[in-house]
Amino acid sequence: MSAIAGGELAGRVAAYALEHGLRPGDRLPAERRFAELLGVSRPALREATRRLIDLGVVKPRLGAGTYLAEVDLSELTEVRLQLEPLAASLAAGRSSDEDLRALSDLLDALRARVGDAARFADLDLDLHRHLATASRNRVLIGCLRDLDQMLRLSRLRTAADPATRQATLGELEALVDRVIRRDPPGAAAAMRSHLESIAAAVAAAGA
Repeated sequence: MSAIAGGELAGRVAAYALEHGLRPGDRLPAERRFAELLGVSRPALREATRRLIDLGVVKPRLGAGTYLAEVDLSELTEVRLQLEPLAASLAAGRSSDEDLRALSDLLDALRARVGDAARFADLDLDLHRHLATASRNRVLIGCLRDLDQMLRLSRLRTAADPATRQATLGELEALVDRVIRRDPPGAAAAMRSHLESIAAAVAAAGA
């Protein structure tokens, strides 16, 4: 299985936790059952799980299975605050018309699914990924892709709250507006404001 495929499956493992309301300290399904649920082979699932262990998203307990880890997401926020405003700024200057249409379509989808926590979280991640891709910076795209599984864990603490989803939608609308207007400084500022709001929501959810 390729490294990209492994990363995609790791994302599906994290998504399962979100969709089923698992919290840090909760146990993932047993390997055989989990592989069946995801429709993958057990070796493929082991590889994906190892990736999540390396990232600190899950942790094994000898003879007791694999559990969601209790992660300090402040370190993730520190990295995002450096990388994602840059991605938004570059996207505002480099996005194609097709990129802008895709971002508008993602916003429409987010508005339609604001009542669906799991789907909203997936679309939120898709929008952030698309902004990274629109930056046209391959190093930056790779760095942000490696954060995907940690970002899914962040959503475990925020996506379940309707008020946070609604606030996130407004922040993303402002962000995409700056990108569409070809305003790099405004896009960077909007992304930073969004990330600071998410960090506050994560802290509140973990309190």
